[in-house]
Amino acid sequence: MAGPVLIIDLSGPVAAEQVAELGVVLRGLASRFVEARAGSYDVEVEPGRLGVVDPAGEGARPFIVSITGPGFGDEAVFRAEHSEDPDLQALIGFTPTHDVVVAGATFEVIDRLMIAELGAVVQDVVGGLADVGTPPRALDVVRSLPGVVAIAGEPRTRVFGTAEFLRAWAAHPEFRYYSRWAGRPPTYHQWENSPQQCKKTRSDDV
Repeated sequence: MAGPVLIIDLSGPVAAEQVAELGVVLRGLASRFVEARAGSYDVEVEPGRLGVVDPAGEGARPFIVSITGPGFGDEAVFRAEHSEDPDLQALIGFTPTHDVVVAGATFEVIDRLMIAELGAVVQDVVGGLADVGTPPRALDVVRSLPGVVAIAGEPRTRVFGTAEFLRAWAAHPEFRYYSRWAGRPPTYHQWENSPQQCKKTRSDDV
């Protein structure tokens, strides 16, 4: 996927019951649902299913939702995503052992809104903290939102927050101006599970 990437950091592996529940929830939202492996899903979702307005009437949008880390696959992806992490134990209270990647196809506002709302849905099931890149000029706005747990400033500004934070940020008027930064920079790997077989290339900011 060539669009925004949201990372949800987890303090441990996702239990089998939560994986099953996540699949049920995503299947219920999606007009197209493919489980590529346990915990990894290709879905197409109508914007209205996530409470997002579709002004152009373009219909369902494609996303990947994938648990990565030991026992789930994509372990090299997980290591690459966290290779530049600061001491997250001191910052957020745990060192991530797994994460969930939520990836979209484009940087259009509608996809960015849906990434935030879909990420919140995932957090409702598996917990964890969304890791959201934020430009310094938006920091005062983001800092005031509910659900913010911690903010890291180096090597780039990152906000860690709950599902409540993601929903509040998506609802904020400033979101459309700054949410190009709504995910972490994509890592240099190919999503083998993507039907488009799109290769993500590393960039400084999403």
